[in-house]
Amino acid sequence: MNAEDQRCFAKAQQRGDETFTLVGQDRSTPKTICFWIMENIETCPAPKLIQALHDAIRIRGLKNRKSAD
Repeated sequence: MNAEDQRCFAKAQQRGDETFTLVGQDRSTPKTICFWIMENIETCPAPKLIQALHDAIRIRGLKNRKSAD
């Protein structure tokens, strides 16, 4: 987990927000990230959206992806 992810997770915990973790090996992860982008494109800062898209593209290229357990 990178520093930005850790800050985001810590912030959610402080607020008492529920969290859900996506795993890169799951085939559905890139599509799920893209759906999140679509749902938040009007309100989320552009750098976060761009990073999410980069993450989806990177994860799409991972080897050994499979259906979720």
